[in-house]
Amino acid sequence: MEFCDNIRTIIEESCEDYFLGKADLSLPDQIVTEQYASLIAIYPRAISIGITLPQNITKEKLLNGNLNYNEFNRKINKITNNLCDLLDCGGYKALAVPKSGNIRDEIFSSLHYMAAFNANLGRIEKNMFITPEVGVGVNWGTVLTDAPLDVICPGL
Repeated sequence: MEFCDNIRTIIEESCEDYFLGKADLSLPDQIVTEQYASLIAIYPRAISIGITLPQNITKEKLLNGNLNYNEFNRKINKITNNLCDLLDCGGYKALAVPKSGNIRDEIFSSLHYMAAFNANLGRIEKNMFITPEVGVGVNWGTVLTDAPLDVICPGL
């Protein structure tokens, strides 16, 4: 439980409203695209973190440059890098999946969406990830790891 508390502390240092989930991507019923198979072989589990964007932000505003998307990417990158450090200190391998500077250039967005979907945080629809609570208003980050899921927030 202490590990889970540390995860939440790391996230809450950067944001107040967030999503947190975990998924075992090595299970046969999980959605995993072929392009990520080599990563999943090394890091079979994922921690999915979503920072809720301000309510008046839509994907269109993000795509049209009406928001400094880099600010949100810096936050999620800081969180995922800190979670990797925590996992490393616990003796586990971890990889923070990077966020790019622009939503249009995000080469790993499908991996972030795949991890969030497999963590039961929402659904993928028309190349967007939609949560029941706030729709598309979430910036997603992912940490891939070999840590057992019972170490990562039991009961989550």
